[in-house]
Amino acid sequence: ICQHVAKELVELLQWLMGAPAGLKMNRALDQVLGRLLPVSSSTSGCYIHLMSPFIETILWYGGLSACLGLTFALSLLSDMVALLTFHIYCFYVYGARLYCLKISGLSSLWRLFRGKKWNVLRQRVDSCSYDLDQLFIGTLLFTILLFLLPTTALYYLVFTLLRLVVVMLQGVLHLSVDVINSFPMFAFGLRVLRPYRLAEGVKFRVLCEEPGTALHLLMEINPLGCSSVVQTYRIPTYSCYPKDSWAALVKKLFVGELIYPWRHKSTKSD
Repeated sequence: ICQHVAKELVELLQWLMGAPAGLKMNRALDQVLGRLLPVSSSTSGCYIHLMSPFIETILWYGGLSACLGLTFALSLLSDMVALLTFHIYCFYVYGARLYCLKISGLSSLWRLFRGKKWNVLRQRVDSCSYDLDQLFIGTLLFTILLFLLPTTALYYLVFTLLRLVVVMLQGVLHLSVDVINSFPMFAFGLRVLRPYRLAEGVKFRVLCEEPGTALHLLMEINPLGCSSVVQTYRIPTYSCYPKDSWAALVKKLFVGELIYPWRHKSTKSD
């Protein structure tokens, strides 16, 4: 499977090195990126080839460990997905770092044209005067980065989409683990088998109502509904939850920051 993934990625790179979707790319940068990324793919393929004698043993013990619980098997499956898509992660990191570098350079040069600069100490934008030579060099660099940006952005877009597919798959697995860990299995089984043990209240039904006699009532237990059982006895785990909002995630994708959409409870937020 790993070799098949690596082969498909190399074919994708060959397609990007041509004229993908009829787009005209920067030929020199396209050739550099197209030749650099297969080198990392071959390195990853060698790593997987060295691990291949142990994969069968890992899969056998992984299947045997399913007796420890469904959540353990799902967590192990998430780790295996991360291992099998190691090539995609490497390509995504390369593309994101290069794209982020160009976006940072363009934003800095754009401040140069407006007579601004970023104050690192005070973490703010201050006014600054530049001489003619600095403006000339800044114009050249801005032009070069701007014309090279579409080629880099295309590689970044393709590998970001592949990374998002892997992230969504791992997110579904992690969400399944959280749902299983927090689901009140005992309380739900008690509600199905012995509903009188989980009472929401009582109700009275009239058995005998005749003039001149005592009023006979029957008290019945009103059991909790299934949805109420889940809401009342659900265990809040929150072991894995989204780290950023949708707006923050879109902003990170736009500027080329690496995305790690979830974090564990013990991890402090940035």
